[in-house]
Amino acid sequence: MGLLINNTNTSPQPDSSSAFLDALVSMSGDSDFYAGKSVLRNPDVYSAVSTISNTVASCPFISSTPLISKMLNNPDASNIRSGFNFWSSVLTNLLIHGNSFALIENGGHALKFVENSQMTVTIDTNTGNVRYYYSPNMQTCRQIAPDSILHFKILSMNGVSGISPLFSLRDSLDLQSIGTQTLKNVFQSGIHGMLNVSKTDLSDSAKENLRQNFQKIASSGVGVSDDSIKFEQISVDEGLLKAIQTNNLASEKVASVFNLPSEVLGVENAHSSVSQSLKTLFLQGLTPYFEAIQSELNNKLQGYEIEQDKSNILPASFADRAKTFVSLVQNSIMMPAEARQSLNIDEPSDNDNEALNRFYGSINFSQLDNLSENDYNKANASKYSNDNTDSNDNTDTNEEGNNDKDSK
Repeated sequence: MGLLINNTNTSPQPDSSSAFLDALVSMSGDSDFYAGKSVLRNPDVYSAVSTISNTVASCPFISSTPLISKMLNNPDASNIRSGFNFWSSVLTNLLIHGNSFALIENGGHALKFVENSQMTVTIDTNTGNVRYYYSPNMQTCRQIAPDSILHFKILSMNGVSGISPLFSLRDSLDLQSIGTQTLKNVFQSGIHGMLNVSKTDLSDSAKENLRQNFQKIASSGVGVSDDSIKFEQISVDEGLLKAIQTNNLASEKVASVFNLPSEVLGVENAHSSVSQSLKTLFLQGLTPYFEAIQSELNNKLQGYEIEQDKSNILPASFADRAKTFVSLVQNSIMMPAEARQSLNIDEPSDNDNEALNRFYGSINFSQLDNLSENDYNKANASKYSNDNTDSNDNTDTNEEGNNDKDSK
């Protein structure tokens, strides 16, 4: 995404050296951030991005208007992308860049995915006007009205442009890139050391010839020399190697910036169960991403009450579902046949079974209005009668015991 503030270009400029991190240097140096797709080379970043994007994209859209629900679940105007792939692309760009775009076409009945590199956003801080310019190729460019484009964003400081969660990892990513390149150079260069030849004065060409011959011998695994040639190996500083290793992005750190439980990235946590982690993922981790999508849709497609069905994220176990349906049957809300069908344990003969196609209720419950005063008095009289009977029985027992003592 290109960003112009008061006609000053702050668009991200990717590093031509294909480094691990592409940093955007803008007016303030820290206000904007750009991370290329190369960040997905990190396994934890890839896992976090794919988990969030795929989970959110898999939740179907529901709306007060069925036609809008159908459109959002298969929005691509060109039918190139499925509904899942469309929203997964939107979420992936949103997580990596902090911003993602889609054009509203066909009078709001279709959407077109727009890559971040094809969109330029201009902001006039004096008037507050925001303009969008769409460049599908290098030859054409057209202005898009703000109400004709969906601009999804997360963690925005000005309400116009978002900030990627990777912003907080920019220094760690940069250092990791340098460390990775250092180790790569060490392994590629092979043997490091000094070849000392005593009692001789070698020309530069002779030294180079000796060095090449020694490398050939070393690569073959067997070498023969006299006591006039000694090799002193130069090892890489162990402190440097340790620093490179400890600077590797920890899975906990990546999970933290993406609001994910660390267990999602394969980190064991002895203090929480799997169900607790999934609840944290659903209730805390994914909420900002769902809201980023739904709030923009409801803002630009007003009146349709758009939301996403999240019920499949934390599916209940069969035992929990069975308990729920038993309660519904016992309270005359469902028939047993309907409960069996919902649990996918129904059989064709269930339709012919009258016992399964009836409503059931407990005879121990009755409305208070249906109880007459006589019924109420009888119930109380019976209670007090039982209490008195128990009391009399105890008295008689005590008297009999006393009589026995006197007779003795």
